[in-house]
Amino acid sequence: VAPRLYFCRSGACRRLPRKADREEGQRSSFDSSPEWVKSVVSGLTFIVNSLVGDGQVIEVQRQRHFETISPDTLLEGIRADFEERQYLWTGDIDVELYDEACIFTDPTLSFQGLSTFESNIRNLRPILDNVVPAGKRKCLLHNLSRDEGTGKVYAEWTMIGDLVLPWSPRIQLRGRTAYSPGPDGRIVSYDENWDISAGEALLQILTLRFPPDPHAAEHWPERFDGAPPPTPRITLDDAPVFVVLPGFGNDAIDYSRPLGQDEVVGLLACMQRRGCRAVTVPVQRLDWLQVFTRGLADEDFRAGNGTASVAFGWYLDATQVLVEETVSHSSGPVVLVGHSAGGWLARALMQREGKDWVSEHVRGLVTLGSPHFPPPPDVSDMTMGCLRNLHEQQPGAFYSDLIFYVTVAGDAVRGEQVVGNLPILELIQSPSQESTAFNSYRVVCGIGNTTGDGVVPLMSAHLEGARQVTIKDCLHSINKAGTTQPTDKAYMCEGRVDDWLGVVVEELSSRPLLNTGD
Repeated sequence: VAPRLYFCRSGACRRLPRKADREEGQRSSFDSSPEWVKSVVSGLTFIVNSLVGDGQVIEVQRQRHFETISPDTLLEGIRADFEERQYLWTGDIDVELYDEACIFTDPTLSFQGLSTFESNIRNLRPILDNVVPAGKRKCLLHNLSRDEGTGKVYAEWTMIGDLVLPWSPRIQLRGRTAYSPGPDGRIVSYDENWDISAGEALLQILTLRFPPDPHAAEHWPERFDGAPPPTPRITLDDAPVFVVLPGFGNDAIDYSRPLGQDEVVGLLACMQRRGCRAVTVPVQRLDWLQVFTRGLADEDFRAGNGTASVAFGWYLDATQVLVEETVSHSSGPVVLVGHSAGGWLARALMQREGKDWVSEHVRGLVTLGSPHFPPPPDVSDMTMGCLRNLHEQQPGAFYSDLIFYVTVAGDAVRGEQVVGNLPILELIQSPSQESTAFNSYRVVCGIGNTTGDGVVPLMSAHLEGARQVTIKDCLHSINKAGTTQPTDKAYMCEGRVDDWLGVVVEELSSRPLLNTGD
């Protein structure tokens, strides 16, 4: 949450034993935080340092201006850190106040070294300034006191920040920090506690918050004036159930109430208007952290030779349960609709369960803006080998003798490089959708100046052996890439659904069920 949540560097941080102050009461502390939270923080730290940093802690040869720090100077310096430098958000501390071997502790991690602190904030600061811009954050100091007996300084504070993410989360955290001075008056121990658990604090980042004045998309003419949805071009009779597989980082609610908009504009409502019952795999945004906690515990995943059944096994399990329950209560196999990563994860599920399971449970697979191919060897594979192994073992429309495949891609944005942008920030905040597209395409396929849906390039979204549908001016997700603004031009929107559903209807008509049951 605060910068210290990510200060620990891979290979430069160790957890240090400590005793909790009796004055902490029921506040959350490092000792009270569950291991899964600490693992998530370590995983996020690993990613930030890998993508932004060089993995090295720069040891600073510091020239001290004062031999000792007086109690009054310490108190005034800490006040300025809060009120003038807003350090809870910026990490900008007065280093003169801190001992080189200071131990920094919050409820998620504990590490030693002022140089480690400085090295890590250099990596995190560019990301933090973009995700929580200065105008959307503040740090409030409620009380600052000194224990005359021990010399400890106690600060009570609140940090508030609105994150520039598609689901508009807010961080609001109240805490208390104890600063312990050493013989020369410099801080040797920084011990931070929060009024909520570390898990609750982490969950704030993933919690959907409806902004007060959302820039809603119209979706169809005069919707804001009360006009009903237009009559669909495509309708189905006796349609199979469609099971929607969310994309990476998406929540099931994104397919029913995208970005807090009315349910009438969601994919499930769009499908219902066309005579289709659709259900979504019950994934929550917080669940995606399991990719890191499970993946980083797997040697093959860390080595870049992962398989979806490990890091994404939780997702495959949830999808399998929903598919089997749906089939048991319906008249036949379902149609899988995988959005973004949900498309290749649907393939991974079929690979894991095998031919007989596919024949019994799946009628067809539709993928919407899914990256089906691994990047070239000279580009980091964000799936850590999972997609490459799937592609090598079951390429293309592997089960096309049993089910139909429809791959849908958008041709809306040609990537254009903007020199100086950090690629990790592009999906959060960008000067242009072309810049976002360039960096995203380059991660997916190694080429930035190509065309696609703004996130996934056209060349990566179609499988050999599948019915291939390319939709002009179709964007990837519920928000315009690089912004928090909703869009009405995505695969899941009213104006785009008929463009791919019509091909699905043709496939359903031309490929009757192989097994109709007894």
